[in-house]
Amino acid sequence: MGMNRQLNRLVRGYLRWCPITDGKSLLLNLTRDRITPEDPITTFETKYRFRLKANLANPEHQYLYFYGTHDERYIVTKLLKMVKPGDICWDIGANIGFYTCLLASLVGDNGAVVAFEPASRTCGYLRENVSLNGFTNTTVINKGIGDSVEQRHLHYSEARLAEGTASLKYANERKASERVKLDTIDNLFRELPTPNFVKIDVEGYQLEVLRGGEHCLKTHAPLLIAELKDVGETNRDVYAEIEAFVTDLGYQLYEIRKHSIRRCNRLSDTTQRNFFLVKEHSRAFLRMSPWLR
Repeated sequence: MGMNRQLNRLVRGYLRWCPITDGKSLLLNLTRDRITPEDPITTFETKYRFRLKANLANPEHQYLYFYGTHDERYIVTKLLKMVKPGDICWDIGANIGFYTCLLASLVGDNGAVVAFEPASRTCGYLRENVSLNGFTNTTVINKGIGDSVEQRHLHYSEARLAEGTASLKYANERKASERVKLDTIDNLFRELPTPNFVKIDVEGYQLEVLRGGEHCLKTHAPLLIAELKDVGETNRDVYAEIEAFVTDLGYQLYEIRKHSIRRCNRLSDTTQRNFFLVKEHSRAFLRMSPWLR
C-alpha cells in the first residue's frame, strides 16, 4: 500500500508538536505501515528547521523522521539553551549529523562545528546533511577519536544503515567491520579551532577519547557531554576508571534528567547514561547553573 500522505502529515505533526507524550508510541505503531515512505532513503525537515537525509530501515532514523527530533530530547532541550552564537563545538561520533546540524544552527556564522565520524558510508550521510543545509561553519572529518593515532576496526551490522551503535570496542553481534583512522583531541586541537563544547558518543570508547585529550581538557576546560554508560555494561571497575580519570582532569560529573542536572558521585549508582562533564567555577559551569538541583 502506498503511503497515505495526509495521514502522514497529521501523525507526524501530532508526534512533533503535541506536548502530551502519553499514547504517541501507540499511535505511531498503529499507523506506521500506512505512513512510512516506500523508499527508505528520504529527506525531511526536523523540528529545528534543518533537514536530514536518512535511511528509514534504521529505527533510529525512523524516530528522527517521525518525531523530528532525537530520542534524547532532554539533552536537546538543554543544548538549545546552553550553546551560544560564536561557540566552537566538536561532535565526536557524529553519525548522520543530527547533533552536528543542531549545533551548526545554534553557533551561527561566527561559530564553528567540527564533526568526526569514522564510518565511511555514515560519513557520506553526514557530509550530505551538512551540505543540504548550507552550513558553511561546519567541517566534517572522516576519523574516529581515541588515545592514539592509529587504525582500528569499527564494528557494525550493515554499513547502509549508518548505525549510531557502531563501535570501535565491541564486536558483539555486529556482523561487519571496516578499518578506520583514529586521531586524538590533543593532536587535532593544535590545527583546528579549540572547542568550548564537546559532544562524545562513541559506544564504549569514551575513556580512550578522554585520555587522548588530557592536555586540551586540562588547559582549556571545555564543557563536555558524553554517553558514559553503555547498554548492558555493568562493569564497576570500568565506571571507577572513568570516574578517577575525570577527577584527575579536574572535572565533575553531572547526570542529565528531564528537568534538571544533578551532581553524580558514582556512575554505578545511577541509571542515567548521558552526563555533563564540567570544571566547577568555569565559564562552562555557569551555563549549567539554571538546571542544577
